[in-house]
Amino acid sequence: MPRLDHLAGVPGLATVAGPDRPVHLALLGGPRVTLSPSPDMHRNALALAGLRGAYLPFHVEADALGSVLPALRTLGFTGLNVTVPLKESVMPHLSSLTEEARRIGAVNTLLNGPSGWVGFNTDAPGFAEAFVNDLDPCPALILGAGGAARAVLHALLTLGFEPCVSARRPEKARALATEFSVASRSPVETAPWGDFGGPWSLVVNALSASSPAELGQDPPAPDIEPGGLMADLNYGRPDNWFKSLARSSGAAFRDGLPMLASQARLSFIRWTGLTDIPLDPFLEGADTGRTRENS
Repeated sequence: MPRLDHLAGVPGLATVAGPDRPVHLALLGGPRVTLSPSPDMHRNALALAGLRGAYLPFHVEADALGSVLPALRTLGFTGLNVTVPLKESVMPHLSSLTEEARRIGAVNTLLNGPSGWVGFNTDAPGFAEAFVNDLDPCPALILGAGGAARAVLHALLTLGFEPCVSARRPEKARALATEFSVASRSPVETAPWGDFGGPWSLVVNALSASSPAELGQDPPAPDIEPGGLMADLNYGRPDNWFKSLARSSGAAFRDGLPMLASQARLSFIRWTGLTDIPLDPFLEGADTGRTRENS
């Protein structure tokens, strides 16, 4: 993975033919960024749009954002994606936020604006498009209380669902529920970790883990209605415990790749202004990334 001080000479930053100046994009996050299909998604989209540019993954620690973000801005990067665990910690380093990102309290997309990085959240509409736009509003259990859970909670409240939050740190779940209840003027319930109630028509795993090995413990099993939906925001995880839970419950299971493709398309629109870009190149890139990660 190239170092930040070598970016100006990285081969591939301007390899896609097109009439416009290169569109320099990057993904910032934890160690798993090197496995992300996002570069394949955006490479496909740049090629389809006839734009020159590239999309590079960088493992960045939260305490380095204060130096990394100005460096990428100086180097002329057009836009950035931010993933786990930086979606909340990046916010103090931005010059401005959209109103939706401010309400959600988490950011996953940055645009290099005239005065600095501008923060957006495309996770919330990406989640809605991938998981719930085709569902009738119903009670929904969200597992986790981090940046991903904030986007899910915002989307569900906007669409009229009845969300309940449960997290391993109950005080964090209560604080999140209170914040969104006040902001949305809609009740957000909480449930103790491991005592979820239910059965639930919709369960969303917004944790950064999908297996006992990743969690460091056996996760408690939510009660999912037969015919309900288990939505895991993660993707490409071997031995996915939530997938097994869905099967044993007679529920459907969807992982996070469709959401990743949807939010990627919305980020790409923010960066390029090309509102007619289809979802197909992002879905194809997601499949390519899944094949590479599992090979």
